[in-house]
Amino acid sequence: MIKFTECLNDTWDYFFLTDPANLLQFKKENNLSDDLISEFTTNDSAELAIQEGIMIPMSNIKNQPYTIFFNTNGQTSVFKKDTSLLLFEKTGYVLHVINDEICLVTVPYLKNWTENKGIHRLNEAAKAGVRQKIGVKNGWYTVNILGGFVSQDDIEEATFEFQINRVSNKMQSKVTDIGFSYLIEK
Repeated sequence: MIKFTECLNDTWDYFFLTDPANLLQFKKENNLSDDLISEFTTNDSAELAIQEGIMIPMSNIKNQPYTIFFNTNGQTSVFKKDTSLLLFEKTGYVLHVINDEICLVTVPYLKNWTENKGIHRLNEAAKAGVRQKIGVKNGWYTVNILGGFVSQDDIEEATFEFQINRVSNKMQSKVTDIGFSYLIEK
């Protein structure tokens, strides 16, 4: 399990889970502008990207620090501990990885999604520890998202766990309520 702490939403109420290279390819194939946030809010490109496993949007992300776990090897969930409070578990997502990585992206990067702007800035932020990125093999993955509170050193931390499991065949997302609220608060 890979853990990141002090993860922020850059004052926007969204996180996006994606392979940046696949999102760039999707943008080009669908003739979308560099401002993917405008595209995703003015046409059906966001729904298409979700169904095709390009990205997973997470709305209603409160402006607070989060602890984030990437569970890529089937380990026991952090929410199975007695010191945790699971608020939700969202299943049915898929991601297609074409560049050996999955990143947690925020809105400012998607406002100018090009190789030299958004992706370069994202890679620099990941190197600096500001954005979260993990390495995985290319292929198709199912993704379950768990959210709630986990106690660390007697402090309750708002926590997301991404359970990422590789599958052998291409899949379609089974998520129909793309506006699901990922709000973590008591």
